[in-house]
Amino acid sequence: MDPNFMQQRMNELQKNQDFSSIYSKIVSGGRAGYKAVIETRQVEIRCKGCNTVLDPIEKFCHECGTKVEKPVSQ
Repeated sequence: MDPNFMQQRMNELQKNQDFSSIYSKIVSGGRAGYKAVIETRQVEIRCKGCNTVLDPIEKFCHECGTKVEKPVSQ
C-alpha cells in the first residue's frame, strides 16, 4: 500500500472528533471523562522508482532522479 495514502488517511482520522471520541471509549472501557491521546507520526516517504527513503523536503530522488509525489495535505 502507498505510504503517502496511509499518511493522508491517518491525518484525516486523527482530525475527526467522532473517531477520537469512539476510540477513547473503547480504550477506557467506557469510563467517563477519559480522553485517549492519539500519537501522530510521519510515515516515511519512499521513491516510487527505487524505493529509497526520502526526506520530506526533497523534490527528486537522490538515487534515481524520479520526481517525488508528496501526500496531499488539507
